[in-house]
Amino acid sequence: MTKPIARNAKRLISLLLALTFIAFTACSSSDSGTTAANTPAAGGNSTPAQNSPAAGGGSDGGSAAEPNEPAKTLFNLRVVDPPVDYLEFVTAWELGFFEDAGINIEFVGELSGITNYQAIEQGIIDASYSGHPSGVAQARIEGLKVTMIAPGMVDTDTSPHVTYLVKNDSPLKTLDDLKGAKVGIGGIGACTSGYVEYYLLQNGLTTGSLAGGSDEYDFVTFSDSGTMEQAVLQGDIDVTTSHTPYAEITLATGEVRALGTTYDIFQNGAGGLGARVLADRIIEEHPEVAQGFVDAMYRARLWTNDHFEQAGDLVAAVLGLDKGDVLAIVQDDHKNVAPEYLDIWFDMGILTGLWNPGDIEKDEIYTNEFVPADAPASDKTLDWDGVPNRVFHQD
Repeated sequence: MTKPIARNAKRLISLLLALTFIAFTACSSSDSGTTAANTPAAGGNSTPAQNSPAAGGGSDGGSAAEPNEPAKTLFNLRVVDPPVDYLEFVTAWELGFFEDAGINIEFVGELSGITNYQAIEQGIIDASYSGHPSGVAQARIEGLKVTMIAPGMVDTDTSPHVTYLVKNDSPLKTLDDLKGAKVGIGGIGACTSGYVEYYLLQNGLTTGSLAGGSDEYDFVTFSDSGTMEQAVLQGDIDVTTSHTPYAEITLATGEVRALGTTYDIFQNGAGGLGARVLADRIIEEHPEVAQGFVDAMYRARLWTNDHFEQAGDLVAAVLGLDKGDVLAIVQDDHKNVAPEYLDIWFDMGILTGLWNPGDIEKDEIYTNEFVPADAPASDKTLDWDGVPNRVFHQD
């Protein structure tokens, strides 16, 4: 007879695998040029609806020209297709914040075999709205000309970046019990294996590192997103390193519990800090675009935090997902990158062997040169009406 946990696991597997393709779509000439405003975004599978800023209808967040005004010329900024959980970027696109800042977003599709930062270096895209400061540091060490220009999401106690899940009957009780555990990860990196090692090293529970490994814990790599949650339910691993939305979906089965979160490790927002990155060539040759990007993203971060439930609904509608498959993530309300958060990332990068002391300094990976303008007061009361101005068709 099939046990209930197996039936639930099958339902969970179907849901997680359905999300896998969408959620991590990212993890030409060097000058991107310009395009006229009030035209559909240039991405091949993004379709602005009528009566949207992009279609010329205008909205509270749009930048449509008045009938007797010339069309505003926008700078074409190329990015990869949007994943499910980078809410502020999709929000800025849907509400017209980019157009207000003089930017048209062009989606170029998905990447294959290269990172966002490598694609920027190759001139395929101009900006990246996913990843963490450690990835920017490693890219700079490799000689890639990319710079973190704005923050993104952050950790909170109620909206953590990573949750460590165990079965309800697991003997593991606290994060200290990660020592000796079989831990599922998506690959060696800061927000997968790195957080775990950082915690154990900081608390004197291991002397291992990414560089040398350790026999005090066992990392098991799952290349497909969502499969480690299946594995913990089946007893193949002891604990997951689950990102949003997989953690919340798996918790909803009632068959797992949270051992802890990244917020428990860092006790501030640093652990979940997202890096929003521009090509150095954009920053140097088009500083007005860099300023506009920072302005739009800041407005979107504040709007997301002020309209948390609406933000999730908005992204689900724009990306064509079920509402329950999108979970809002708290955004950093700092205007610029918080250097104290980067200090933690650099401590972790060195401690866990991602790079060596002297390889790179914190000040080399970011700039706070572009201070965003205050968000319009009207943004506080800007409600999304539930009908997407743009619909991004996932292939």
